[in-house]
Amino acid sequence: MYRLTQNQISSELAGETVILNHAAGMYYGLNEVGTFVWDLLKQSPMSFDDLKEHVMANFEVDEQTCTNDLQQLLNDLAHEKLVETI
Repeated sequence: MYRLTQNQISSELAGETVILNHAAGMYYGLNEVGTFVWDLLKQSPMSFDDLKEHVMANFEVDEQTCTNDLQQLLNDLAHEKLVETI
């Protein structure tokens, strides 16, 4: 399960999300798909499979590409301490 950390604030701007990590003082940006995933995690923690299912239902992407890209996104967000596993 993945959830957002408490060390951040985010805002949507022109269909993309801008995130500020309080602890690091760094800004990050997410594209349309990243924003979609971020919005899902703002609602409640979700498993990788549930996130993947939602992305595949809302975007034209094959399963392998979705799996790879979603894993990379979640790894990047976790590395920057914006999401965590529970």
